[in-house]
Amino acid sequence: MSFQTDESLARDVRKTFGEYITTFTSRGGQVRADFFRTGRVVVAHVAFPTGLDASNVTDPYVSELWNYARERGIADNFKVILS
Repeated sequence: MSFQTDESLARDVRKTFGEYITTFTSRGGQVRADFFRTGRVVVAHVAFPTGLDASNVTDPYVSELWNYARERGIADNFKVILS
């Protein structure tokens, strides 16, 4: 699992989704989550770039997303949206 900044995404979508924070990519590349902040709320927009969906992905990702939120003290204002 990794978290990194995608600068082009940060510039392109700020007005639509809010302030870009980071991008999570699962170990096997089956899951990508882009994190955005609007006010106090942080939303992880989860996508499945390999064509899988939430029911058949095998890469772990849910606990990683929530661990990230807890570690940064945002879990009370954290939402996950599956694309």
